[in-house]
Amino acid sequence: MVDPITAVSATLATISGGIKAGKQLYAMKNEIVSFFDGVDDAKAKHAKKKNSIFAGSNEEGLATYFDAMAAKDAEENLRELIVNSRGLSSYQELQNIRKEIRQERKAAEAQRQLERQKRAEAALTVAVIVVAAVALFGGMYLFAIYMGWLSF
Repeated sequence: MVDPITAVSATLATISGGIKAGKQLYAMKNEIVSFFDGVDDAKAKHAKKKNSIFAGSNEEGLATYFDAMAAKDAEENLRELIVNSRGLSSYQELQNIRKEIRQERKAAEAQRQLERQKRAEAALTVAVIVVAAVALFGGMYLFAIYMGWLSF
C-alpha cells in the first residue's frame, strides 16, 4: 500500500501542474478527490494513534504526527494554488463539496453499521429459535421415553 503522504505529494504535483497548464478544476476531479482522500487518511491515522490507549512517544506516533503535518501543509499549498488561480470563492465551494462528501460517507458508514447490527440481531434470533426448538423437541422426546410411549 502506498504511503498516504507520498500519494498526496504526487497528487498535489499533478494538480499544480494541471492548474498551471490551465486545466479546469472539474477536469481534475479524480486527482482532487484522491488528494483529499490521502489528506483525510493521514489525519485519521494520526487521530486514531493519538487517541489510542497504547499511544506513547514512540516512532510510529511521531510518524503519524509528521504525516498529519505534511498533509496539512499540502492542503494549504492546494488552497494557495486554487485561490491564486480561481479565487477564494472557488476554494470555498470546493470545501463545501468536500464537506458534503464527508457527511455522505459518514451517513453511509452509519447505515452500514445499522445494517450489520440488524443482521447480527437476526442471526441471534434464529439461533435462539433453533436452540429453543431443539430443547422443546428434545424435552418432548425424553418425556415420551419416560412415559413409556416410545422405547429407546
